[in-house]
Amino acid sequence: MKKITILSFIILITLSGYGYGQSESNVKYIRHNVNTAEGQADLQAMNVAFKKMREMGCENGLSWYYQGAIHNIPTEINGKNELCAKYQSSKDKLWAWADCTHNGTQNASLNFLLWHRLYTWHLEKIVRELSGKKDFALPYWNYGSVKTDDNIMAQGTRDKSSSLYEAARYNILNAGKPILSSQVEAIQLALDELRTNPRFAGDYGFSKKLEGSPHGFMHNLIGGGYASPKETYYNQIYQRNMSGLMANVNSAGFDPIFWLHHSMVDRIWESWDASVYGKRPSLEELKANPWPYEFIAPNGQRITYTMEEVYKIVFNLDYKYDNLLYGSKTPVLAANELKAKTEISLQDTKEKIIWEQKIGKTLGGTPFAHKVTSKLAQSTNKVFTSEQNSVIVLNLDVVVYKEPEDYYTVYLHYPGKKDQYVGVMTFFGVAHDHGMEENHALSETGIKLNFSYYISDDLSKSDTDFEIIIKKTGAGDAKVTLEKISVSKVN
Repeated sequence: MKKITILSFIILITLSGYGYGQSESNVKYIRHNVNTAEGQADLQAMNVAFKKMREMGCENGLSWYYQGAIHNIPTEINGKNELCAKYQSSKDKLWAWADCTHNGTQNASLNFLLWHRLYTWHLEKIVRELSGKKDFALPYWNYGSVKTDDNIMAQGTRDKSSSLYEAARYNILNAGKPILSSQVEAIQLALDELRTNPRFAGDYGFSKKLEGSPHGFMHNLIGGGYASPKETYYNQIYQRNMSGLMANVNSAGFDPIFWLHHSMVDRIWESWDASVYGKRPSLEELKANPWPYEFIAPNGQRITYTMEEVYKIVFNLDYKYDNLLYGSKTPVLAANELKAKTEISLQDTKEKIIWEQKIGKTLGGTPFAHKVTSKLAQSTNKVFTSEQNSVIVLNLDVVVYKEPEDYYTVYLHYPGKKDQYVGVMTFFGVAHDHGMEENHALSETGIKLNFSYYISDDLSKSDTDFEIIIKKTGAGDAKVTLEKISVSKVN
């Protein structure tokens, strides 16, 4: 853990006016914590809009079903599709369906935050039109807060008479109970580690790490993936008993809580971007790794964006948040000053392996500890101290044979010191990203995954032996094999 406590960075600093950088002329809307009076009013507007959206046919671009399918949709529905007669399998997909950035490629990872920002921004416009609330802005669920009430799912999303209700969720959340304290701590640890990440892109960069946790962590949690004992539900999108909507990429966008969750994900990004640590991908980098940006306007018109248009929108927002994480006050730079906020392109980075070791062990209920002995510890420290602001990365190569329902927390341990949190391995979307749902042979050969973590702010300037510790949380039976550990330097 870092010397400054987690809570000091989780406490929110309320910002007045347009203090964190967006110009008053451009910002028209404010996204509020759903637990505030303003957030509750916006949630009620969502309820009004979603009631109308649920009554529309699935072929209508403004409908609940169409908007959910833009994120993703099952490749095949179990039995006759009771919600959308026009869709039975992937050959029936309508325009812009299944466009979300979940396929495990570099293009997807780089566009993850930008695509979801535009996706929620367009939903925001639709709700504004259908609800009649002209100042509507998407509220966010402030999970990971030090306030217990903030870790309770908003009442309006768990009221069975509401258009925002979904039955296939972690039971304690729909019952109005807070996220468990151990789970809140896991969220707080991830948020704190994200704060000082030095890059936007790459395997250890901010975007990829946020996508893992708290983004993927919360998807699995809300969908019941971390419930103990195990919970199953009737997933109305797949039309069979399984995990909840949010725990599956192909059904997540159909649960209205998805939008509050992704408003929070966007807020975390905005908080980091507005801080001294924030970096941005260059337009050239995005153009070299394009993604389809296709959405529906409130009038039903289809809109396709170029990467230039995407870049202009996502870094020149018409909304702001009522407050940010990390005490962020540093202004977001003006458009003509963006060069100071861009970062070196992916192809310009060079990685040098300091050391690597084959492991070949299955991670189980007992914490796994790998001792980095003197020679390797000395090599790590020599490179770490050889130049100022060196970027040291820990790499874990694992193999899975089905999508794990557990999460694995990674620590560094030095003798006589408290374990230092490095990051977490979460597996939301692994089966979808790697085609396991269509290619069942992959369940035999396994999927190779890499988890990379920025550890420069976790290392001790010492030649002392240290340990890499991995702790499993959950009672799932999916086999996770740690194939290799390596430490590298990136410049």
